Amino acid sequence: MSEINPLFIPAIRSHSPAKPVLIFVSSRRQTRLTALDLIAYLATEDNPKQWLHQDEREIEHIIATVRDSNLKLTLAFGIGMHHAGLHERDRKTVEELFVNSKIQVLIATSTLAWGVNFPAHLVVVKGTEYFDGKTRRYVDYPITDVLQMMGRAGRPQFDDQGKAVILVHDIKKDFYKKFLYEPFPVESSLLSVLSDHLNAEVAAGTISSKQDAMDYITWTYFFRRLVMNPSWICC
Repeated sequence: MSEINPLFIPAIRSHSPAKPVLIFVSSRRQTRLTALDLIAYLATEDNPKQWLHQDEREIEHIIATVRDSNLKLTLAFGIGMHHAGLHERDRKTVEELFVNSKIQVLIATSTLAWGVNFPAHLVVVKGTEYFDGKTRRYVDYPITDVLQMMGRAGRPQFDDQGKAVILVHDIKKDFYKKFLYEPFPVESSLLSVLSDHLNAEVAAGTISSKQDAMDYITWTYFFRRLVMNPSWICC
């Protein structure tokens, strides 16, 4: 993941140099590593606290109430972290600072996408995989999760537009391009319960012969998708 960090810095500079940025990562550890990499980048800039939009004395007073040592460091640069491992009060502090545009960048785990309604002009999805403890391997985010993360950009009540950047490995680039620009077909789930439906129709007297059963199937959406995409049904 660390090799991806330099890639989204140009995205921030190009698409959201002064507006809220929400960066989604796969783990608590990645929130810290990503924040530290951003601080290292800011150290090379003329204005290393360009993402902090609050008086330094005020932010120092707020930082004094924060429990997490890493969060104390990142907040001083206008960068927040948000994950389940933080104390509830620390999370609330970060949420308030970001919603009120006191800090510009928030790095969060993907679970935040389903939680609080945070405004962001730019959303960066840093990788599309996470480590699954049950299978002990990296697996892809569900497409619904990726959509939910992207949906955090450009909320109507906060902004008139939004931008999303998804960082993926080359082998998955074509898939996500197709996913973003071409709608996926809606497939039928009738096959797994087809026998139940046929038995119900037999009991109701609608089906009394093999031909009736075949006619019944041809009237379904399942049959239309079977003709159009037989490989999906067969697999």
